[in-house]
Amino acid sequence: MNVVPEDNDGNTPYTLTIAEKVPVDGFTSITVYNSKGYLEKNSLDAYSINNVTAQKNQDGTVTIHFGGDPSNSNYLPITPGWNYIVRMYQPKKELLEGSWKFPDSKAVK
Repeated sequence: MNVVPEDNDGNTPYTLTIAEKVPVDGFTSITVYNSKGYLEKNSLDAYSINNVTAQKNQDGTVTIHFGGDPSNSNYLPITPGWNYIVRMYQPKKELLEGSWKFPDSKAVK
């Protein structure tokens, strides 16, 4: 699932909070790409977060931080024209039939 945020200028930070377990038998991965569809080299060597590497919030949710403060957990750097791809391996029935929807990212105002 490819997502192109509305304000993908590279300056507007976004968050994506996943409140419940994604219905998959495999794993879930979120990877950030530049405007040309490639990984953009960054000083943190941070390009993706998955359900194994993600740090959970105290309430059990997971929040991915696209841009903004690099000291945030689950931080991924962004560049002008950025987008991200969500990969969900071995999806369960809820995903395939559309009764479960992956949450939207939100601009941090």
